[in-house]
Amino acid sequence: METEYSLALALEDYLPVIFSLIGVWFIARTIQQFDRTLGMMAFTGLALLAVGGILKATWKVLMAINGTDISLFSQALFPMIAPGFTLIATAVYSYTRQLQAKPGLHRPWLIPLIVISLFAIGSALIAVNGGPWRVPLIMLATIGNVALLLMLAIGAWKRRMRPLAVVFVIVLITIIGLSQMATNMPQTIPVQWFEQIVQTLAQLASCLGSWQLTQRMAQEAPAVRRLAMGVA
Repeated sequence: METEYSLALALEDYLPVIFSLIGVWFIARTIQQFDRTLGMMAFTGLALLAVGGILKATWKVLMAINGTDISLFSQALFPMIAPGFTLIATAVYSYTRQLQAKPGLHRPWLIPLIVISLFAIGSALIAVNGGPWRVPLIMLATIGNVALLLMLAIGAWKRRMRPLAVVFVIVLITIIGLSQMATNMPQTIPVQWFEQIVQTLAQLASCLGSWQLTQRMAQEAPAVRRLAMGVA
């Protein structure tokens, strides 16, 4: 059964995408100011998220206007956001370690590229056999997104930004809950409105939280640099 979209519903779907991208931009910008290599990784992940999210939202708009179904637009979401979240989560992990005066990843691109390649091969093998090829990519996107939100929550908690840590946890639980709703409930227009509005609020909260947390992280970076130079 095909899912129907109203034009207003389709246009609203751009909002969570925009809020999500702005939040990740705060993260990528902060990382790049400290480490150019990790910053490039984070911005590459951001670009992939942008392509996947915008194409999916645009597909909804076209479907709502005249029923035009460009399958590339609808199917590009997980092939884009799976590697996107993997790169961003890896960059945040290595950056966080360096802020703690610990060594970052020696070859930061190597591990995420290996992981992405393995999941991509698994997806291709499933597709060749006529199976649900998106499942491995959905798993990788979920792992990357969960890891990112958990690291942000832990980072906020360690900096005594307890309410902010709770916000990131709530966002994580909300995203998981919405994923279950999308899988198990009929996607009627009212249900989709509920899901998208909740998703929009969750991404807005995550965006504002990322802005606050990265401001604190950016303030810590100069002291870490001085410490590293002193040790050297």
